[in-house]
Amino acid sequence: MESKKTVTLRGLAVCGLVAAAPLNARATDLSYTYLDFESLNNSIEKTAEQSPLPGQTVRIETSGGNGIAAAGSYAFGEHFFFGGYYKSSVIDYSGVVTSPIATDQASGTFDLVQGNLALGYVHKFGDALDFTAQIDFDSSNYDFGSIGGENFDLKDSGLGASIGFRWNPKKPFELFVNGRYSPVEKADLTAHRYDSGTSIAAGFRWYFFQSLGVGIEHQSGDIDVTTISMRFSFGNLPL
Repeated sequence: MESKKTVTLRGLAVCGLVAAAPLNARATDLSYTYLDFESLNNSIEKTAEQSPLPGQTVRIETSGGNGIAAAGSYAFGEHFFFGGYYKSSVIDYSGVVTSPIATDQASGTFDLVQGNLALGYVHKFGDALDFTAQIDFDSSNYDFGSIGGENFDLKDSGLGASIGFRWNPKKPFELFVNGRYSPVEKADLTAHRYDSGTSIAAGFRWYFFQSLGVGIEHQSGDIDVTTISMRFSFGNLPL
């Protein structure tokens, strides 16, 4: 799991890029045709328990871990865009296996894979502020191994929705916030099911070239995620 010192150094590196950016840099006009490459820092605090055999109990606690992601969007018409992302992370957990004859400690990692496909609508309030709304198809997959015969694996998908704002107060600078509803937001590993829920994310992006920017975002929900991203914007290409 990534230390606080490493996260701090990463944040300072982003600040250095911002400080070094040329003063005359400018962004495209909030393009919806772009490609993002992302680094993820996840915090997942969950406990789960199963009894795979009579008299035996397996209890785990998850913590956090790092991952990578790719996201993109493609604009068409005057107000619409397709979008999506693929995220893959490796998350740490610890566990205890209790039986009538022994108690064993264990630790390991599991894979967390999340995907999204979206159809979006954008409404512009002047040249600097956009309102966005999306219909989302979300998928989530918790892929554990086994330390004592248990099975905490979980996988599902479904339709969700999100709304947000993008604000361009100065040409090289963008602020954004969005709220999401997802049917696979909350993973209940003990009950072996997903519950619907909401999350909110906010961040900023600095375009140090016309079509190249760096951003940082924090998402708060069932999983807290800090994302550092590099964006390649391509303007509004014809479909």
